[in-house]
Amino acid sequence: MTKQIPFKFEASVSNDDKAVLYLHGTVGGYWEGINFKDVRNALAGFQGNEIEVHINSYGGDMFEGIAIKNFFSQRKETVTVIIDGLAASAASIIAMGADKILMPKDTQLMIHNPWTFAYGNAKELRKVADDLDKAQVSVEETYLKRFKGDREELKALLDEETFLTADEAVTLGLADGIYGEDEPEEVSNDAETNVLDSLMAKYGTDEHEDKGKRNIERFAFLFTQNKGE
Repeated sequence: MTKQIPFKFEASVSNDDKAVLYLHGTVGGYWEGINFKDVRNALAGFQGNEIEVHINSYGGDMFEGIAIKNFFSQRKETVTVIIDGLAASAASIIAMGADKILMPKDTQLMIHNPWTFAYGNAKELRKVADDLDKAQVSVEETYLKRFKGDREELKALLDEETFLTADEAVTLGLADGIYGEDEPEEVSNDAETNVLDSLMAKYGTDEHEDKGKRNIERFAFLFTQNKGE
């Protein structure tokens, strides 16, 4: 059984140079959770040059993630995100707000389509589906600012709820380098094409037809476990 990631929000701020934030746990939530207000307050009055953000999260509320992402992208300081374990779903959106994203070799990034729990009559459920389609556009725009493929290739990865290794994320432009290694050489077009072709071939086979449904069920369980956060 996959255990929930314990909530951890820590901020070490020096007005001279650097601020360090640890964002571990669920994004959003009614009780404990990673939220825009806490991130903003932690950096209130900071006058340094660098913000370092550590992320380990299964994700959570998409729009909370977008708000935090936009907050980071609008900062004048250099923002570096380091993925400590997993940056999934809304947590991967937060990472996209950084100037630089670094991943240790044993970490992963997960991207997928927005989803929700819903109940109601047919008309109400159709509206939920329409709203999710609009949310889908927001998610695509977030990743497309970095993604080195086209929109249709990105959609294919989102449809399959794709887990990317550090190397894959770097090759596709969703991360900038491997943490602890020297600055990477520019990724060739051939390398990008090979990774995309490999992922497209993997997710285009019949054996992955029901993968999206299985993964949604798995993550529904994880978020149910995190509901108290």
